[in-house]
Amino acid sequence: MHIITIKLSLANVFLVRGERWIIVDSGAPGDGPAILRAAARHGIAPTDIGLILLTHGHIDHFGGAAELRASTGAPIAVHQADLLLLREGRNPSSLRSTGLEGQLLRPFLPWRTTPLEPDITVEDSFDLTPFGIPTRTIHTPGHSAGHSVVPLPDGNLIAGDLLRGGFLGGRLRGRLPNPPYFVTDAAQQAASLQVALSLPAHTWHIGHGGPLAVEHIRARAKRLGLG
Repeated sequence: MHIITIKLSLANVFLVRGERWIIVDSGAPGDGPAILRAAARHGIAPTDIGLILLTHGHIDHFGGAAELRASTGAPIAVHQADLLLLREGRNPSSLRSTGLEGQLLRPFLPWRTTPLEPDITVEDSFDLTPFGIPTRTIHTPGHSAGHSVVPLPDGNLIAGDLLRGGFLGGRLRGRLPNPPYFVTDAAQQAASLQVALSLPAHTWHIGHGGPLAVEHIRARAKRLGLG
């Protein structure tokens, strides 16, 4: 499965090859043009993009979606549990830091942006077969109520913010598995990690840092809240 990682200032965006390309996540507000420029460097035109799929409804992941839709004509899909976040253009006040780094980063993150109305709301899982990828998203709440991951047939997993890599947004030791900076429900987050680890994936592609090898995730199970 062909995956292209686009590293932006706040979060990673992924291009996945199907019958047409799927963009998974869209960066922060204003990141749309940078994503399209990165795609163009790989020979991908705006018309080659068939879907904008959001792993969750935090601003550093949906902020560029409206610009991408305007340029590509591709629909935006998100889990219905995060729909209100997009419609209100905000991050939830319920986000709780998991450690000191999250507390320090909190004042510098975007918390409000222009509201966004997606084209597709997902009730549970979303079938990507019509887009040329034989898989379905899996709902993994905890970081946000609607957080979802994308297991790919070749053993790669696009895991959003289910975990993060390293420190300083992944700039330092980016392949070291760490808890996400924030969660809305710690118990759901722990359960979702177990669900994801039960999948036949060898590598997790995450929103901040990464990629993460599954054997490294398992080795840090206690630190990650896995018992």
